[in-house]
Amino acid sequence: MWNILIGIVFIVGGLSGKLALIGTNSGEALAALGAGLLIWGVVQIVRARKAQAQTAK
Repeated sequence: MWNILIGIVFIVGGLSGKLALIGTNSGEALAALGAGLLIWGVVQIVRARKAQAQTAK
């Protein structure tokens, strides 16, 4: 869940120009990192729900 929230903050901050990835000074790179975190968070939630559904059977 935290991956999703942090990913959204990184995306918004990077694309708005308010934040940048350390070492690159690139907002776009931070937004890309945020997108990766967002996707990973969604994958984790989907896997957890599938595992929960499997054990409920």
